[in-house]
Amino acid sequence: MPVGILRWEDPAPRTPVKSEDEYAPIAAELRDHPGKWAVIAEYPDILEGRRASARLYSAVKNGYRGFRRVEGGAYKATTRTVATGPGSKVIRVHAQFIADRQ
Repeated sequence: MPVGILRWEDPAPRTPVKSEDEYAPIAAELRDHPGKWAVIAEYPDILEGRRASARLYSAVKNGYRGFRRVEGGAYKATTRTVATGPGSKVIRVHAQFIADRQ
């Protein structure tokens, strides 16, 4: 039984990645309103929605997808699962910009 394949071919082109700064306008708005929480995304409470909300939460906390670390403050994020009707839930991603005290 072979353990691998040897075939000569060029790799397929990379799949285009969403812009790394896709949330930059939202990040700018948060900086303009320091200390205020805002809902920045809402996903259905299904596997894909949980994954997407976790990725966005991580992006805010770690400074990517437009939430670049800047002097003068830091971004915070949290998620909440909210019932929207009988048997229906959504996951909301909330974020805020906390300005450094000067």
